[in-house]
Amino acid sequence: YASGIYPFKREGEDPTRMFAGEGGPERTNKRFHYVSLGMPAKRLSTAFDSVTLYGQDPDYRPDIYGKIGNSGVSVPTLDDAKKLYSGFNLADPKTSVSMTINGPAPTLTAFFMNAAIDQQCELYIKANGLEEEVQAKIDAIYKEKGLPRPVYSASVGQGRAWEEGAGQLPEGNDGLGLMLLGVTGDQVLPREVYEKIKADTLKQVRGTVQADILKEDQAQNTCIFSTEFSLRVMGDVQQYFIDHGVRNFYSVSISGYHIAEAGANPISQLAFTLSNGFTFVEYYLSRGMDINDFAPNLSFFFSNGVDPEYSVIGRVARRIWAKAMKYKYGGNERSQMLKYHIQTSGRSLHAQEIDFNDIRTTLQALYAIYDNCNS
Repeated sequence: YASGIYPFKREGEDPTRMFAGEGGPERTNKRFHYVSLGMPAKRLSTAFDSVTLYGQDPDYRPDIYGKIGNSGVSVPTLDDAKKLYSGFNLADPKTSVSMTINGPAPTLTAFFMNAAIDQQCELYIKANGLEEEVQAKIDAIYKEKGLPRPVYSASVGQGRAWEEGAGQLPEGNDGLGLMLLGVTGDQVLPREVYEKIKADTLKQVRGTVQADILKEDQAQNTCIFSTEFSLRVMGDVQQYFIDHGVRNFYSVSISGYHIAEAGANPISQLAFTLSNGFTFVEYYLSRGMDINDFAPNLSFFFSNGVDPEYSVIGRVARRIWAKAMKYKYGGNERSQMLKYHIQTSGRSLHAQEIDFNDIRTTLQALYAIYDNCNS
């Protein structure tokens, strides 16, 4: 697998991700639809604000309020996740979502999975003509609460009253995912129907959650729990994925990018990242998981600079990983495949030579493509 894990590239889907995150979920949803409009495959990557990254409640504390939606999207609730990905069928095989989140990764993964499940509940409701019945149930729930039903509002964060933008959807958004705002599918559908939709959806969703707590401790430092506790929860999530057949969603993106941004050269970046990867493998094995049950759910994430070593970082990583999986852990072919995402290096860009930054980034992306990265 040194030169690549598949003999051919995927047809009808470029290895690109549309990275976005700013303001509230409606604003970022509009951006997602803008950057993916007309593309046959919807490959989204989500940047979260620092309030979400640290698992804080975006209330009116002065030190938090000013950071809401700054340099990332604010997603503190399930409804926000539903709005964020509305109009994208999360169970479609050509939809893939990456989430750059670590400390509260299990919570955001739960938001994402429930948003996907409720989308499929919505499609079931429409296909079976149950709209009026379901709307009546939701109205009754909110009448009992004495609260208005939540809505998608394009004016949120725009300095206008939410009522002005209520129901205004961006181009490309068909409203999928918004019917069950404020409730979940199990509140409006029979239990057996909901459980079947849930089971089917979990097997279909595609994407990645970063969730790499080791590189947080080493480089990025958005830690909110101890490393030991975070590892235990990562193991819990992976065990859930195994038990429920979640095969197309990566439970961790073992990341070298942040290590490189913190100062590592390409050789050190790869060494630390693979070391972290083997640490996860050893921990999951110690919990009694089978290598072939969890290794396919592991993915990697590297930075590309312009050092010559970056032109072969993928080849070296794939070769080392495949040999270790095969000879040390007895993994099957799928377990031996190292799948990785590349982002161009932020550290390599210079204010002093700003005219060359686009050239640097283009060369770094070309490095990645020629090295057969997966995205």
